[in-house]
Amino acid sequence: MRLKSLRSIAGALALCALAAPLAAETIEELDALSDRTQDEALGIQLAQEHASRGEFLDALAALERVLAEHPKSHPARLLHAVYLCKVDDKLGAAVEFDKLKRKKYSDAQWADAMAQCGFQQGDAR
Repeated sequence: MRLKSLRSIAGALALCALAAPLAAETIEELDALSDRTQDEALGIQLAQEHASRGEFLDALAALERVLAEHPKSHPARLLHAVYLCKVDDKLGAAVEFDKLKRKKYSDAQWADAMAQCGFQQGDAR
């Protein structure tokens, strides 16, 4: 019975180790991240860096921090919609596109964003 309990505990510990993040974030790293996303341009740049590595959830988190500080950031809002598509949240992206003011973006920006999501020009609006 005791051996069975030890195996259960060992299995649980192994699962915890797998669930732990691969890169630990220190308080200093979290502070630097917070500081960087306080600035609209730097926060968007951080999100784009994450996205370039395929880290779309981190990119979305960075954009959400930017939008918390700069709720009217049109570039951040458009990127947020596109990155929702990248994590296969087409419905969330469609909702975000519906909230965007089309006139704030060039035809090329809008068409590119729609194409990245696989939407036709009239789909999300």
